[in-house]
Amino acid sequence: MWWELRAATPFFDVRGLASNGALCRTYVRNGLIHLGTYTVLYGITQWLEAGPGYSAEAAGLILVPMGALSALVSGPISRRNLVRGPILAAALCMLVASVGMLFLSGTGPVVLAVGVTLLYGIVSGAAAVGNQIALYAQSPPESIGTASGLFRTFSYTGSIASATITGLIFHSTVTDSGLHTIAAILVGVGAVVLLMTVLDPALRDGGLARWRSG
Repeated sequence: MWWELRAATPFFDVRGLASNGALCRTYVRNGLIHLGTYTVLYGITQWLEAGPGYSAEAAGLILVPMGALSALVSGPISRRNLVRGPILAAALCMLVASVGMLFLSGTGPVVLAVGVTLLYGIVSGAAAVGNQIALYAQSPPESIGTASGLFRTFSYTGSIASATITGLIFHSTVTDSGLHTIAAILVGVGAVVLLMTVLDPALRDGGLARWRSG
C-alpha cells in the first residue's frame, strides 16, 4: 500500500479508493454478505451432521436448494439491472434468517434449517448481482479491472472470516449453543448490512444514475 501511495501511476489507487465512498461501502457490504453466506453454508452443514445426526450426503442434499434458489433469484435481477431493491432484500433476508438460526435445535424440525438456508440462497443471489452492478456503476471506467479484482478480494476476505468464526466456535465440538453463538454474530452482521443499505445515499433513487453519468 505504501508503495502504491508513492507511485505516480499506481496499479492500486489507494487515494482514489479512499475518495470513492460509495465503492468502499459496496466492497464492505459485499464482504459482510459473503461472511454470512459462507458461515451458514459450512456452519449449518457441520451442525446438521453433529446435531440432528444427518449423514454427510444428507446434509449436503439439504443445502442443495440454497444454491438452486440463488441461481433462480439472480437471473431476473441481472436482466433488469436492479441494485438497491435486491441488496435491500438480501439484507432483510440475512437478518431474518440469522434470527431464525437462534431457534435451531438438534431435536427440532429440519424444515427450519431448510428455511434458513433458503433465505440465505436469496441473500446470495440477490446481493451478488446487486453489488456487482453497483460496482460497475461506481467504478471509474479506466480502473474497472482493478475494481473488480478488489471486489473479489473482499469476497474472499468474507469467506475467510467465516471460516475463522466457525473454526473458533466449533473448535472442540459442534453444539446447538455454538450454532446460536454464530447466529447472534450473524444477526449483528445482518443489522450492519441493512443499515449500510438503507442509509447509503449512493443507492437511493438517482444515486446510481449520477455515478453512471459521472
